[in-house]
This record gives sequence, structure tokens and C-alpha cells, in this order.
Amino acid sequence: MTQDIQDFIRNAPNDLKIIDKEDALYQYARVISNTRFGHKPEIIAYCKTAHHVQICLGFCREHSFPFRVRSGGHQHEGMSSGNDLLIIDLSEMDTIHYIDQDCAWIPVGKQLGKVYEELEERGQVIPGGGCQSVNVGGLTQGGGWGLSIRKYGMTCDSVLECEIVLADGTIAYPSPTNLPDLFWALKGGGGGNFGVVTKFKFKLSSLGDVTTSFSLLWENGQNAVKVMKIWTVLHADLTGLDPALSTACGMMTADPKDTILPKSHVSAVHTRMGGLFYGSKADLLLLLRKHFGDLIPEEIGFVSLQEKHHHQIGEKALATQQQTFSLSKHQSVISEFVNPTGHISDMPPTASCGDRNYRILPDAPASTCDRPHPHKVTSGFPKAISDQEHHQLVDAIYEYLGHTCFYSDVNRYMSFHCLGGAVTHQPEQRVFAFPTKPYLLQIQCWWDDAGNAFTNETRNKAYIEWIKDFRTNILPHIEGAFINFIDQSLVPHPETEAGRIHLLTMYYKQNFKRLREVKTTYDTKNLFDFEMSIPRI
Repeated sequence: MTQDIQDFIRNAPNDLKIIDKEDALYQYARVISNTRFGHKPEIIAYCKTAHHVQICLGFCREHSFPFRVRSGGHQHEGMSSGNDLLIIDLSEMDTIHYIDQDCAWIPVGKQLGKVYEELEERGQVIPGGGCQSVNVGGLTQGGGWGLSIRKYGMTCDSVLECEIVLADGTIAYPSPTNLPDLFWALKGGGGGNFGVVTKFKFKLSSLGDVTTSFSLLWENGQNAVKVMKIWTVLHADLTGLDPALSTACGMMTADPKDTILPKSHVSAVHTRMGGLFYGSKADLLLLLRKHFGDLIPEEIGFVSLQEKHHHQIGEKALATQQQTFSLSKHQSVISEFVNPTGHISDMPPTASCGDRNYRILPDAPASTCDRPHPHKVTSGFPKAISDQEHHQLVDAIYEYLGHTCFYSDVNRYMSFHCLGGAVTHQPEQRVFAFPTKPYLLQIQCWWDDAGNAFTNETRNKAYIEWIKDFRTNILPHIEGAFINFIDQSLVPHPETEAGRIHLLTMYYKQNFKRLREVKTTYDTKNLFDFEMSIPRI
């Protein structure tokens, strides 16, 4: 440890907790969501206030010491950490401050699950993400997708103002009327580019009188394809589907068991759907059957179906009402269902194409959202315009997954995330460059569990290559990418200046030039610099 670091630790305020490599908690504190990256930072500073952030940035600025900003540590490419640097950790900023009935300051370190639980007591919600352990900071700055998106828009759409520590140490409060260019950039421009955001002022939305959550599974391959073809075309009409309904789907490799597979297929392909409807169970069933017909089973055929009644601010829940678990908990159930998880068992590991000598665990991760795992994701948006083109995309995905070997110790699948509805409203007020796309695609691969972190390199390479090959295979049908589902490997040489510009243009499209202008204005010395940070002009 250098003398500069020792002086920083010694002079830090007593309430600024700092963990170094000698601390007993260091091995725990350094872990991020993607354990494919075993980064070893020099120190980790748990900031509780914007002033703490100022102190950390001041040290890094004065000593040219590298740093990363970590809210929840869910950055898929591990860029919220690194080796031999300072992590500005914001996870202890977690107290919501209510301004009035419909507005609150929510700190970036607050976990979504806790946000949902607290707001549900008020009959309210923000349109956050699906994974409960994701923190508000990174999600919101990337735009934010969740199961209220068609009703209330992206997470960033509900932001009214931000508190941010700028590169020079100034605390600023961007809003539509104060530093509007910076405010715009923070609504989808990605975290850690312009400063350290410490809290957001959110408009709080109503849950209404009743919401209904559901999940469905189709194991028959023909039905799995039929559902997805209907779903993609249904969302192609951006305003035709009731915006009260938001859904996510997954097409995934599955154990073929005794299934008769199509010619040359080695695995079964299942489709899962989960969603949230702002309305009653009866109205939801009518809506689903209107669009999907007899592919929607009777109630007993649902994997889960829960109608949840909500009381509003100032009201008490009816004592006679049978209260099941919270909407937040059920959202977690849906997320874990659509993002398939392994099931611990005493059965031998299953493999549809023979075993591998680098298999480690008998089961896939028990959670793909809320525990650390090695993983790789990528994303894209459909090019399709006609119904036939949407169908061709679904067929291409089905064929690729069918030719992918199923192994019980890894989850490999394609996620479909609905867009449309409120996403089409006032797109100029946020950075998201694809407001007219009907849905978002995410290829995902998760392996090993938290207790088996830092898995062997052979295993990592095999699954990373699968993600790349899958995306290449369907590339004629897709374009662009979504910054919340970040992937550094979309271009050949992202480590070069030209490569980074090419890569970031895929995410930001026509907005990239304006983002660079904002970066140049507010980070004149490029203090916020990491592998995929926005470069100055």
C-alpha cells in the first residue's frame, strides 16, 4: 500500500468506511455480480453521502489514482470494479426521502426489491427492473427496463431531478430547467460517464386498485414457436396492445427427455412468458385469450397467477382481504421463472450431447438475478418490419437453440423484452435510441453458483463463444444493442479509440455525438474513464 493510500485512509472521516486488502471483509467486499471477473481493487470506500464521494474523487483527481463507481455491482462486463484501484461504493446510500405524496428522492444504492416493498405500502411504484438485488443507480442511468415499461415507460422516464458529484467536485442538481443537457444525458447515457450520481428525484406512480402477475410455460416445440410468433407480431403494433400489460418471454434449451425432436435437433426448446397487468385477473385472462387463443390454458395450467389488491396512501388494507406475498416478491418469482434457474437435486447431471470434462456442478445457478455468477449477455433489436420477418427471426432463434446442447449445469436462452406503449412517448427526453422498436432481445448464459465463483477459464471461454456465435447467427435479423445489457465484444478491437467509438455508436446511434458533447463539457480532463466510457470530442 502506497503512502498516498495510507494517508487517504488515515485522514478519511470516521463515518466513511474503507476496506483494504488486509481487511477481513475484503474477499466479500470485492465480489461483483459477474464472478467471471475476479478483480482485486486496492481499496473500497463505502460512501454514505455526496460529501464522501467528493473526498474520494478529490483524492483520485489529485493523485491520478484510478477508480470505478459501484452502485450494486451488476455491470455485466465487470466495469464497476478493477484491479489496483479505488471503488467508490454507493450501496450504503439507501434511505428514501419523500417530498410529497407523489415524489421522492431515491438514492442510487437502494436495492430495487426494497424500493418496491416500501412503495407498495403506499400503493405506488417506479417502473424499475425485474431483478430485486439490482440497485437504482446503474439501472436508471442505463435507461431501465422492467415490467411496468409499457404502462409507465423506462425507469429514467420517471426521474425529475438528479444529485451528481461532477469531476471537479461540484455537487449539481440537473433537471429539465437546470443543466438540461446533462439531465438528458443521465437518462440513458450509462453510469460513470459524467460524474457520480448519488440520488434521483422520482415521480411515484400508482399501482391502482389491483394488479395481476402471471407466468406460463410451453414445453411443446410447436407451441413454443407459435407463442413467440404471435407475441412478436402483437408487439409490432406499438400502440395496439393494452399498455397496462408488460411481458417478458424466454426461449431456452431444455432437456429433451423422451421428446421426439425435429430432425437434427439435439435439445428441446421451451418458451416461458411472465408479466404484470395493471388490472384484474379476469380482465388479464380475457386479454391473453383474445391474442393467444387456446394457447392460454385454464387457470390451473398457469405456473403462477396472482391478483394483488392495493390500498392507497392514507388507506388501510382491508383486514378481511387475504394477503398473499407482496407484489415485489411475486415480481421476483416471475423474473426467476422467465430467466430459468437450476433446481438442486440428487439426480445425475443431464447432458443431451454427451458430457464435458470441465463440468463442475450438477445444476445450473439457483438464481440468475440475485446472486453472483459467472455469466455473459448480449443484446439487440429486431430489424423486422413485416410479420413474415418477425416469424423468420423466431424460427432462426428456435433452430439455433435446438442445435445447442442442453446441459443441466448451465442456463442458455434468448430473452424477449416488450417495448411500445409508454416507451414511444416523448423519446427526445431520454437517450434511448430505439423508441420505435417493438421489443428488445437479450442472449444470456449463466453458469456456476456463488459458492463456486471464479470458475475455470475453459468453461468461461466455451460459454462466451456460444454467446458470440448465437448473435452472429441471427445478425441478419437484428441491429443495435442496449446499454443496460452491456457487451464489450460486439466489435473486433474495442480497446482502440476507433473500436470504442464504433462500439458505443451501436448502443447510442444518433445520440452518440450529443453525448460526447456533454462529456466534453462536464468532464474536461476525462476523469471518468473506463473501457466503455463515452470519450470526449
